[in-house]
Parts: sequence; C-alpha cells; structure tokens
Amino acid sequence: MYVKDFNTWNTVKQRIHGESRSITMRSGEIRWVSLGVNVGSEIDGKGVSFTRPALVLHVIGSHLALIVPMSTTTKELPGYHPLFFKGKWVTLCFSQMRVISQKRIYARFGKLSNEKLAYLKTVAKRFFDL
Repeated sequence: MYVKDFNTWNTVKQRIHGESRSITMRSGEIRWVSLGVNVGSEIDGKGVSFTRPALVLHVIGSHLALIVPMSTTTKELPGYHPLFFKGKWVTLCFSQMRVISQKRIYARFGKLSNEKLAYLKTVAKRFFDL
C-alpha cells in the first residue's frame, strides 16, 4: 500500500527551493521533474527526489514551464493520451498538466519532434476546451 510521505517531501522541497541553479529548457523536451507528494489524486513523483518524467509543453519566461506528467500506466480515459517514446508506450496525463518552477526540472530524457509537439498541443487544447 502506497503511503504519502509528506514529511520527507517537505525536506526535499526546501532543498529544491534553496538551490540556485539555472537550466535551459525547451518545449518538446521530456525532462525528469520533481513533482513531490501531492494531495488526493494529484500525481506524485517517485523515489528519493520525488521525480517522474514529464513533457515540457510550453516554456513561460525563463523560470516557469507548463508540463504534462508521464506515466507507464495506461488509462483509456479523457485526459490521458498514449505516446510511443523510446521503444515503449507511456501515457501523457493531460488531466495533471500544471505550471512548475524551473527549479523542479532536472535531466533531459529525450525530445519530441516539432510535428509531434504541435499535435500534442492540440490534444491539450481539446481537453481543456471549457
């Protein structure tokens, strides 16, 4: 049974907040991001740094990015979209899309083509058509 470890995440979050590092990120990159431990059904990171891969959908200025977390669990539900990446199927969790600080963004895991990125942006727009 998965138990959310808020106390450890709080320590990691304080460390991340205190770091003074700068990265260059680009739309279309798949990056490891530190998502932490979140409330309820919000997607969490995993491991000691509470990370998971995410698509950088859009860069906002030099300090923020709109990201779409990824999962290896496939779901046939609105807000989840399959993606064949690095030889296997993963899921983009558009229902969990959010803006994060560049301080949460770590190593580059890969990059999508401009065509695939443009298509996925249309998927995001369709999902959030309110």
